[in-house]
Amino acid sequence: MPAMTTSDTPRPIAVLVDREGLGDSLLKLPFLRAIAKAYPDRPIWWIATHQTAMARELAPFMKGTLAKVIENAGITTPPREVIPRLKALPAFELVFDSRTRVLTVLLARLFLRHRGFYCALPGYALSSRRPPGRWTRPHGVADRMLSLAEAARRGPADWSGRFDISENARALAATRLPTGRTYVGLAPGSREARKNWPIARWVALAKALSASGSTPVFLIGPQEAEMIDAIRAEVPDALMPEVEPVDPALGLVRLELAIAIAERLAAAVANDNGIGHLLAIVGTPLVSLFGPTDVGRWKPFTTRGVIVRARDFGGTTMEDIPVDAAFRAAERVLAG
Repeated sequence: MPAMTTSDTPRPIAVLVDREGLGDSLLKLPFLRAIAKAYPDRPIWWIATHQTAMARELAPFMKGTLAKVIENAGITTPPREVIPRLKALPAFELVFDSRTRVLTVLLARLFLRHRGFYCALPGYALSSRRPPGRWTRPHGVADRMLSLAEAARRGPADWSGRFDISENARALAATRLPTGRTYVGLAPGSREARKNWPIARWVALAKALSASGSTPVFLIGPQEAEMIDAIRAEVPDALMPEVEPVDPALGLVRLELAIAIAERLAAAVANDNGIGHLLAIVGTPLVSLFGPTDVGRWKPFTTRGVIVRARDFGGTTMEDIPVDAAFRAAERVLAG
């Protein structure tokens, strides 16, 4: 367990989270940026009950923001084991608890030492304060977390920011997506098959975009490798900039090229997936396709986005979303 802080060391801020994939962590990134700006002299500890992308995919980009990331912290159950672990943590200035199980939040409230506690329980129960003018918590993960920052600050929170990536990454992206064309990103994968729009629909969308004068750019990760041959055969003018080898001498870290590519896209279309959330945070105008998952809770954090839902077409599966609806939404975000 981490050592105690000394009296002349600023008390850190603790953020308690459950298991986080890439998308989960990205939805909390605006909140993290907000508290980092609001409390620049306070180290921030990110404490996860299980794994977190803050210690993995996003770790290279958090070096100036997070002082410590703890995974598998063992602060959920059983209480007889959780309480000593909570007591062994240092005294915190503020604690932000994103979890929603009452007992685990209550244990943190009672047994962590802190000067302010903010959590996302219904009605902001157990929180030191509610956000100004708000009695109910937002449904969406990103907005809910930002509301905790607003409660602590007693007002609006500045969540603006950008990823710090190398010029090597931007130069490589510029080589693979040269200036002069309108690029539309297509992110066809996710960790769950039920959240994936059929590949045939992606191919049809890419053809429609190409016919309208845009260049489709498929954002392909390791999980989507089996799609590469079909895409090349069906849409020969589509680009797949992340599939090409990257010279190790460039020193790029994971996701760095993806971020640089996202900065060059005029728009993008994505399933409910981690890359979609990354595109949103970068600021790429985004069309998000939702089937069985909860749009209100998992919608990307963006001011320039359109949601296309299966339920708008009488269904709940990704197969219920027609190509024309995705294409029209892409045209809308391209038009601004």
